Amino acid sequence: MHRFCFALQVNPLSLRRFWMAAFSVFAVFLFASGGRVFAQHPETAATTTGNWQFGFFAAGGFPPNYQINEGTATSSSGQSESLLAPEKLYFWNAGFLGGHMLSGYHGRGLLRRRGELMLEIIPFWLAHYPRQDLVAHASLNNTIVSSGYFGPINMYGASVTPLLYRWNFQRNPGSRTLPWAQVGSGLLWTNHKFPTTGDTSVINFTPQLGFGLNTRVRSHQTLDFGLKVIHISNAGLGDNDPGINYSLQFAAGYSWWK
Repeated sequence: MHRFCFALQVNPLSLRRFWMAAFSVFAVFLFASGGRVFAQHPETAATTTGNWQFGFFAAGGFPPNYQINEGTATSSSGQSESLLAPEKLYFWNAGFLGGHMLSGYHGRGLLRRRGELMLEIIPFWLAHYPRQDLVAHASLNNTIVSSGYFGPINMYGASVTPLLYRWNFQRNPGSRTLPWAQVGSGLLWTNHKFPTTGDTSVINFTPQLGFGLNTRVRSHQTLDFGLKVIHISNAGLGDNDPGINYSLQFAAGYSWWK
């Protein structure tokens, strides 16, 4: 039986349109900002951390309320209902990041910020399916279907996120903490087609949002914490594109600034 991926019972096409719209707005923002974003302002660019950031990080997470479609159940009256089975899936990854402050300060108060262009390289990426029994339930005729146990399954890969823009909300150059928000998109390669639901693809795209906090622990060194919301989709490269509507990934790392 073919298995199809489903998450939160939300129309995947609607979510893909949302991501496309979000990144269209992001591209327009960068274009409209033009020289203001990419021009350095020496009088405001220098900080106690620096304008260049280099670091490493490790992250882990999961897709909340992740479900797959195990087929269709039909009642005696002819009504049909999808058989949705919860599936456990966990992500682990580790990599390196680099960044460069592109602008001086803009805005006032809590919205005082600086733009930073980032690059993330993840040489270690793991998707782990623990051993589990997929049990689907249809409420129309109280049908319960089990497709049997499967797993554990490990899928390895590597990822790069070359399009990553971060807003650093820093009220003054001497702040010990540096909250940030970011948006970006990257590529993911896996050693097997991912997800393991039908004829998918070894190449996926990873549009994402993120929020976090850098805390200075030494001169020009910070301890970094973040939360990423990542969508995974092959955008039609495979015959089947179930995707992962969204996953939550928590990250911790360390950075040096110059």
